[in-house]
Amino acid sequence: MAPDTRFTNRSKIRVSYLWSPSLQRLSDDLPSNVGRSSTVHDLIKSLGLLDFEELKGRLSEKGKKEDGDGESDDDDDNEGSRDEIKNENKQEADGEPQRRTPDIPTGLSTQAQGDKAIVVLPDPDLGTKTCLLRYHDRSYIERLLKAHTNEDPSDPTHLPSSPLSSTSSPRPAKIARTDPYNLSHDNPVFPTLASYISHIAAATSTACRLLATDETDWAVCWDGGRHHAKRKEAGGFCYVNDLVLGGLLLAREGRIPLHSKEGEDVKRQRTRAPRIFYLDMDLHYSDGVSAAFHSPTVYPYPLEEGANPPKPPNVLTLSVHHSSPIFFPPPTPLSLLPSPGTESPFSLSIPLSAYPSRQTYAKVFNQCIQPIREAWDPDYVILQLGTDGLPGDRVGQYGNWSVEGEGGIKWVVERVKEWGKKVCVTGGGGYRHDNAARAWAEVMGVLVSHYSLI
Repeated sequence: MAPDTRFTNRSKIRVSYLWSPSLQRLSDDLPSNVGRSSTVHDLIKSLGLLDFEELKGRLSEKGKKEDGDGESDDDDDNEGSRDEIKNENKQEADGEPQRRTPDIPTGLSTQAQGDKAIVVLPDPDLGTKTCLLRYHDRSYIERLLKAHTNEDPSDPTHLPSSPLSSTSSPRPAKIARTDPYNLSHDNPVFPTLASYISHIAAATSTACRLLATDETDWAVCWDGGRHHAKRKEAGGFCYVNDLVLGGLLLAREGRIPLHSKEGEDVKRQRTRAPRIFYLDMDLHYSDGVSAAFHSPTVYPYPLEEGANPPKPPNVLTLSVHHSSPIFFPPPTPLSLLPSPGTESPFSLSIPLSAYPSRQTYAKVFNQCIQPIREAWDPDYVILQLGTDGLPGDRVGQYGNWSVEGEGGIKWVVERVKEWGKKVCVTGGGGYRHDNAARAWAEVMGVLVSHYSLI
C-alpha cells in the first residue's frame, strides 16, 4: 500500500543512512573530492549517530560478503565493475598494499531509531544499466560503463581535472570541447568510474524507495546529490544524475492513496501521482535536475475564465544559488528570478549575489521557500544540501553561509523537518572536506535530536 507521507504525530522520526564500504571507497575516488567520503562518514560514525546492528545482521546472512557492486546478474555491461571490486578484495586478501577498507564499527549498543540513524546498504539492483537508462542516454551510459584510463596524453577524456575550473577563477582562453560526452577537464574518466556511477545511482534510488515504501521518514545519502549531470553528458564533476533517478522512482513507486467515496465499491486501492518538491541549497544552480524536470507545458497566467488549468508535473524544482556571468554554470532563463507571470511556475530559481549570509537565507526561506512549499503541498521532498556555500570553499568561493544560527544549515533542516514530510537529503558540492564533514554531521545531530556535536 502507498505510504502516508505525513508523520507529524510521531514523537521521533525514523532516519535511514545510506552507506556501504564500497560506496565510501568509490566516492573517495571522485577526482573533485578525493577522500571526502571517508572524512564525512568517519566523523559521523565517531559521534555515535549511526546504528549498524541491522547492517551487520544482513552482512552476516550473506556470509559477511562485501555488498553488491551495482549490477544485476544479466547485465554484462557492468562486468568491469564486478571484476574491479573482486580484484580489490583479492589484493587485500593477498596482503598487497591497498587503501583502507572502511570499517563497520563493533560494540555499538542498539538504541531506539530516534536516537540513531539506521545504516542501510544501497540496493545494487537500483544501479544497473537498466536503471541508469530510465533517464540517461544509452550511448552515454555505455561510454561510462566502459570507461578506463591509460597513459595516452592525446586522449581528451583523460586530461587532469581542475576543481577550480568550475568557478569564477581567472582561466586561459577557452579550450575547445573535444569529447561528445564532456568527459574531460572538470569531468575526467577515472579508473573506478563505472562502479562509482552504479553505486551513486543505487544509493539515492534506495533512499527514495525507503520513503516510497514507508520504511523511513528521512533517508540520508551524503555521497549523492550530483545535480549537474545531464541526460547525455557529464558536467560540474557530476557523471550520473542520481537525484533525477531518485525523483523518477518516487514518482513511480510513491503513489498516494485516495480516500474512498461513501458507498463506493472499491476492489483496489485508488491512488494518485505524488507531488515532489526538489529543493536545492547548493551554491551552484541545479542545471541538470531543473532541465530534467522542466515541463514543456505552458501554464498561462492569469488563466482564462472557464478554462481548465493544464495538468501540473510531478516535480517542482526550486534552486537557491549564487548567480553571476562568470560563475558556473552560466546563467540561463531558468536559473534567473522568474517573473510574476511566468509560464513555467514549476521550474523556479532564486539567484543570490555574492557572499549571502545566514540572514539572507533566513529571509529567502521565510518569504519564498515556505510559501512555495505551502502552495505546492508536496508529498515528498528531495533536499540537496551542498556545503560549497560555506566560507573558505575552494570552489564555491562566493559563499558566506553558516552551519549555526537562524538561516544556517541546521536551521534550514529544522524548518524542513517541521513540514512533516518524507525527505531524501543528499550531499552535493563541498570542496573543503572538513567543512562538509562538520556540517553534515551537525545535520545528522538535528535529525536524531542530538545538538551541538562538534
